[in-house]
Amino acid sequence: MLCEERIKQAETELRNARDLVNYYKKEHENFIMIASHDLQAPLRKLSTFVERLIYKFKEAKGNEVNVYVERIQSTLAGMRKMIDSLSVFSYASESKPGFTKCNLNEILQNVLEDIHLATDENDVSFTSFPLPAIEGNAAQLKSLFGNIIHNAIKFQKKDTSLQLQISTEVITDDDKKACDLNENKIYHKIVIADNGIGFDAQYSEKIFQPFVRLHGKSEYEGDGFGLALCKKIMEKHHGFIYATSSKNSGTRFTLIFPEIHN
Repeated sequence: MLCEERIKQAETELRNARDLVNYYKKEHENFIMIASHDLQAPLRKLSTFVERLIYKFKEAKGNEVNVYVERIQSTLAGMRKMIDSLSVFSYASESKPGFTKCNLNEILQNVLEDIHLATDENDVSFTSFPLPAIEGNAAQLKSLFGNIIHNAIKFQKKDTSLQLQISTEVITDDDKKACDLNENKIYHKIVIADNGIGFDAQYSEKIFQPFVRLHGKSEYEGDGFGLALCKKIMEKHHGFIYATSSKNSGTRFTLIFPEIHN
């Protein structure tokens, strides 16, 4: 009898703890959304003042004032992009995406078409094997593939054409057990591999955290949100993502998707 009471008490405490975690998680997400919105107002004012400065000193070409004004503009643009990324990250955290049958080949093709418009096709070589269809949110999946591929383009080696290969396979029963996956579900593993600069293996988990940058902004642009957003999207799709790499040896991003959600 005493044992049953202790079990009930433990279940109650666990339920209360879970409710408390969910409460603080929701409060955290709300804070991010509100802060992102409120920070846009002073940014707009600063942008207005900078535009007035540009108008006032537009005749003073090449002087020190113009140099400072250009730096302010660049900084404001970076802040605005970071706030926008924070908003997208928060939305991905809290939203419940409507899932439909998604053809990953079509989504990837849309991503590659967008990339070809913004890059020199001679510097990028894509090889992709037929990808599966899964249940998911098409917009989020496009953002997922887009961020990973843009990441590969950004961190390609200098004076070396980027070679990017996308392959897939069905997860075996042994792999399901090793990854603690539901043995009754079908899972697909998609690997996106490049020949870029890579990174030290010790940062393989850290790169998926918000604001984390392994390189200075003077070397590579970005706000440190792309891969964090990818992780959130994979969580929303009941899957997971991990990366393997070493310096100067390229990077492999592995995505594990359930084929259907039920």
